[in-house]
Amino acid sequence: MEIQLTRRTFLKTTTLGLTGLTLGCSIGPWPFDRKFSNVTVWLTISEDNWITIMVPKAEMGQGVSTALPMIVAEELEADWTKVTFALRGELGDYSISGAMGVSGITGGSTSISTMFEPLREMGAAAKEMLVTACAQRWQVEPESLTARNSFITHSTMRSITYGALAEEANLLPIPENPQLKDPSAFSIIGQPLDRLDTPDHIEGRSVFGTDVKVPEMLYAAVRQSPVFGGQVAHFDPSIIEGTTAEAILEIPGGVAVVAKSYWEAEKVAQSLEIDFHIPEEMEALSSEDISQQLTQDLSTPGSQVRLIGDPIAAMESAPIKVEALYVVPFLAHAAMEPMTCTAKVTPESCEVWVPTQGARIVQAVTRANTGLDVSSIEVYPTHLGGGFGRKVESDYVTQAVLASKAVGKPVKVIWSRQEDMQHDYYRPAFKAELKGGIGESTGIISWIGKSAGPSLMAGGFFDFMSTAGFSPLPYDVPNMSAHYVESDFGVPIGWWRSIGSSQNVFFVESFVDELAGAAGEDPLTFRGEHLKNNERRLAVLERVAEMANWGQPVVPGAAQGVALALHGASVLAQIAEVSVDSGGEIRVHTVYCALDCGGVVNPDIVEAQIEGAVIFGLTAALYGEITIENGRVRQSNFHDYPLITMIDAPLVKTTIIKSDARPSGVGEIGVPPIAPAVTNAIFAATGHRVRYLPISLYEFS
Repeated sequence: MEIQLTRRTFLKTTTLGLTGLTLGCSIGPWPFDRKFSNVTVWLTISEDNWITIMVPKAEMGQGVSTALPMIVAEELEADWTKVTFALRGELGDYSISGAMGVSGITGGSTSISTMFEPLREMGAAAKEMLVTACAQRWQVEPESLTARNSFITHSTMRSITYGALAEEANLLPIPENPQLKDPSAFSIIGQPLDRLDTPDHIEGRSVFGTDVKVPEMLYAAVRQSPVFGGQVAHFDPSIIEGTTAEAILEIPGGVAVVAKSYWEAEKVAQSLEIDFHIPEEMEALSSEDISQQLTQDLSTPGSQVRLIGDPIAAMESAPIKVEALYVVPFLAHAAMEPMTCTAKVTPESCEVWVPTQGARIVQAVTRANTGLDVSSIEVYPTHLGGGFGRKVESDYVTQAVLASKAVGKPVKVIWSRQEDMQHDYYRPAFKAELKGGIGESTGIISWIGKSAGPSLMAGGFFDFMSTAGFSPLPYDVPNMSAHYVESDFGVPIGWWRSIGSSQNVFFVESFVDELAGAAGEDPLTFRGEHLKNNERRLAVLERVAEMANWGQPVVPGAAQGVALALHGASVLAQIAEVSVDSGGEIRVHTVYCALDCGGVVNPDIVEAQIEGAVIFGLTAALYGEITIENGRVRQSNFHDYPLITMIDAPLVKTTIIKSDARPSGVGEIGVPPIAPAVTNAIFAATGHRVRYLPISLYEFS
């Protein structure tokens, strides 16, 4: 279902600084009970005609610091060579509620889709104000003026810069219904423009969380309970006597050591002897226990997620029946930048510098730990060295705030890689049982699915996040049911890039391949036969088949596998070309991607997102596995939680299908289909079905 934003009105009045025009907008309600409130995105135009566009979304490599300004600049008729940006958290005048149902979150591939229309209107309104200001100054009709490249030109060819008009424009009311450009006239939107943040990244000027430096700042290293749910029972604070550490304090579930440098703090932290109170039920928890519990949970009815027709009766009548069990493990986020946060707490105020996907969550936990009013809390978002959903959480923020509060100075908390790996909010482990019935020359006539795993929305809510990609199906099936059984092991879980689809698309697309095999049909043709009522999805599937020259791999001896994924209104099909040598070594040579994501703001950024998503998902499919022993994570670093290296990375070829639809998300859709595309190719190459991830668990011959 596409969600259309209703007409928004601009409610904020302008405020004038010496730098020039400042404009804000507020966005009205979503339909379908989703609402925006107090979302203000503003821009400044300086006297030298530079335009700074504020970006309230977290920049974690996905390119919003370029794409969002492009939308404003298009309608503003700005000179793109003199546009820059500044990061702002979604707080106060910059707040957004409604995206993913949670206020202040960057995630769910929602940045462009939720902000496209309001940013266009803001740019158009600013342009109209500048034109009006010019008309009043020159005593001419606005219709005689043309705005282009941050200049306004009269029909007599007289011209003036936006910067020269900014103060006068600030005194005007903000238009309620600014005229938007026809998309056919776009000159910025749709172009593969260079990213605005690239020069700063190359020259080392971009500020990430670990780059923050504040006068008198100290550093903190943490040691947390190695067992889930453990709390500090005892530690000897005198241990820091004779060391370079300045303080040691208890934090939730652990201890923080504060020193003048990170390495000094880390050295002392490594020597700590801490007694933890461990919950009895967690002390013996193992991956084997979790696997057994998931199997047991699958034997229970669970909650019905979807029911179409009569799948049980259809299954009984089906001449061909197929059953399969699929299993996926816990996964870590493994961002290149471990958790880090800098806080400066005083009796009157608190400042927090943090790489976060949820500035409002940061503000809330800071308030809870200081007692300060939100008006006294400033959150300064930095660039993120990887987010993937992990930096929606706030555990590391709490630690920095408590440490600064205890020592009375600014403190930067930095986690070691081991702490980061063993104290994550993991992608949940799941099992799924699927049953399918195939009719005579009628394709799939029955589909019965049940999945079991931890809930991302525990507490009585319908868990659409955990069931995303499991139901509804992307294919036409006349009789289907889906059930979900919530499992709880006490292992911290959280959002992971593509959320529930990361496992559910693997389940669904693997099983579709198995059904195609049972029916004796080509996997791609079989999918197409079940997409006849959805031209858009069928077009995407056909396009990727053309790209990959389906059935004729480029690499001799290689095989191909296909998978389809949906995310919101976006559709993506992938074909992976894979070979398995005589020693069982797997090589993914090329991944072809056909994408329909509606209108595109910057195709280069879209392609980069798909490429990154493929690598992220392929790493998880090949190697990703967090295992539990005695209530603790076994993995500790990249030696036992490996990431794919450049030499093993496939070539990724992406085609973006032109569309007049409104933009939809691209940040996550590339992750889910890569695992089944690869495992389906492995079956085509070897005859072995991969139903358990990671693929490295298997030995092929």
